[in-house]
Amino acid sequence: MFILLILAGLDLEYVIHYHLGIAIVYTQFYYLIIVVAGLWYGRKAIWIALLFGGLHVIDAYILTSVISPDAVMRGLMMLIVAFVIGTIVDQMHCYYDRATEQNRVLADANEKMHSLNTQLAESQEAFQIANKKLNLLTSVTRHDINNQLSVLQGYLILLEKTQHDPSLNEYFQKATTAAQRISTMVQFTKEYENIGVNAPAWHNCRNLVDTAAKQVPLGNIIVKNDFPAGAEAFADPLIVKVFYNLIDNAVRYGEKITTIRFSLEESNGAHVVVCEDDGEGIPADEKERIFERGFGKNTGLGLFLAREILAITGMTIREIGEPCKGARFEITVPHGSFRILT
Repeated sequence: MFILLILAGLDLEYVIHYHLGIAIVYTQFYYLIIVVAGLWYGRKAIWIALLFGGLHVIDAYILTSVISPDAVMRGLMMLIVAFVIGTIVDQMHCYYDRATEQNRVLADANEKMHSLNTQLAESQEAFQIANKKLNLLTSVTRHDINNQLSVLQGYLILLEKTQHDPSLNEYFQKATTAAQRISTMVQFTKEYENIGVNAPAWHNCRNLVDTAAKQVPLGNIIVKNDFPAGAEAFADPLIVKVFYNLIDNAVRYGEKITTIRFSLEESNGAHVVVCEDDGEGIPADEKERIFERGFGKNTGLGLFLAREILAITGMTIREIGEPCKGARFEITVPHGSFRILT
């Protein structure tokens, strides 16, 4: 095809210019040939332009016996046209090659991603099966422990009713308390065995407070729910247990408490969920220890697990209330995990 373009140009030069003596119109055909060559061959079209331009100058000299400035200018224009068209086409080819390579890389990445998604799905299925078996095992174990605890508590009641040395009353009481504590812990494991099992989701904060408050015997204590309408937090489904523990602990240990209030604040660009009351508060030396496993008067697990539940989605909890004036728990929600729907 490259040779055909040259032959076409030579034919135009020979017939139109040399025989007919027309030195203007045929050069427009040269430009057409040079443009086509540029589109096909890029900057290689400069060689065709150089050939035609030189040929045009030589023919003009043969016909006029002088080197025509017009012919030279047309020759230079042919070179410029070939260079511009060729450069543009070469750049387009370069961009095309880059796009093709990027598409290939993206295709490979998509293939790898598909493979990883497949592996992830298989891992999730295996995890669900293992978790199902583990839950079954813990359920059976918990059932057996409860049965043995019932037997133990029954025998303790019978022994307490029979005649025995009064000095043993203290030991009977301790044994009974220990059995009750074990029973409470077993029940607690049932409630919290699904921490982190289900995917986090958006939860309406007002609904969480209302649901948790219904599960606690409040008596004359008032729970104020001052969350704005539409306030939602992205958290583990067990977050309702966090709110339950905060209310339950306030009721259990607040003593003079009359009001528990939930509200929303902002601090350093982050949303802060606040739970505060007007009870006895937390002693200064226990503000961090209350989140330790086993610390406390009941199971010692409530606030420990509350912190674990919140940590699943990056939330933190602390207590900063004043002793004897009331407790104040602050749950800091990371950016992107809190929203207010309108």
